[in-house]
Amino acid sequence: MKNVKVAIADDHTMFRSGLAMILNDMEGIKVVIEATDGKDLIAKLRGTKVNLVFLDYRMPEMNGITAARIIRESYADLRILMLSSYDEEEIIMSSFASGVNGFLTKGDNPAEIAIAIESVMTTGYYFNDRTSKLAIINMTAQNKITPRFDFGSAEVKLSAEEIMVIRLLAKELSTREIAGIMLKSERTVDAYRAKIMKKTGTKNLAGIIMYGVKYGIIEV
Repeated sequence: MKNVKVAIADDHTMFRSGLAMILNDMEGIKVVIEATDGKDLIAKLRGTKVNLVFLDYRMPEMNGITAARIIRESYADLRILMLSSYDEEEIIMSSFASGVNGFLTKGDNPAEIAIAIESVMTTGYYFNDRTSKLAIINMTAQNKITPRFDFGSAEVKLSAEEIMVIRLLAKELSTREIAGIMLKSERTVDAYRAKIMKKTGTKNLAGIIMYGVKYGIIEV
């Protein structure tokens, strides 16, 4: 990642400053705006070039949901990551309905934050593997998220086993459970999953699920 300019909106000064410090230590990333709430953020966005916004879900004056909707109307290409102390499905669903590109909990570590930034900047979305697969399926099917898949110009050719793995992953099954159903070893299932990610250009399990929905592998 190069020259990613970031804005942070959070009413807790200690958390906001700590996140800014973490982000500024990442190569190619610079925090250019710190705001106390959504209203303050929108005012500071005028005239300042920003690529990515971190939004707190709950803030005074203007919360993250309202701010995300306004930002999405005015800055179509701006990436938005919603932040919350909780990863309840209702919070995640309402966040994506407001137009955000990804969701992080405030307890996520710097490595996860870096993955989230890379994902939203390159693919347009980010989910972690804790996110309900049903929620991902529904949001993809309803076009609440529009993921991009970087697999070049060649047509993706998945084997019957790889297609089966995608469908079983969508059912929230573990690697061990999938191995039992397919009569394969867990190592073999992991290898199928790695091949699927390589072929489709996906970053994690959430990406595999969205690919499956978009290309009709997973029935909605």
